Amino acid sequence: MTHAGLPSPVDPETHEPLRLATEAELSLLREALAAGRARRADGLAAPEAFEGAHLNESRARAYLIFEGVPNFIVSERIELDGPLGTAG
Repeated sequence: MTHAGLPSPVDPETHEPLRLATEAELSLLREALAAGRARRADGLAAPEAFEGAHLNESRARAYLIFEGVPNFIVSERIELDGPLGTAG
């Protein structure tokens, strides 16, 4: 969702570069959330309906996208038990 002339997003806490998740990664993220291997940083339930996500380089943190708007609130980010795609 990066637009021409705008900088690529970074993690607001670590300043690590973020990138858009692929469809396969979104599927894995949804599976991890359903299995309890991922959760919001603040401990609240993660929303089930999201259309995309920005991932950090290690694929262990995700910032969800709702109706085309990325949510970069640190307490609402998704933290995974391990890199996305691992059994954890």
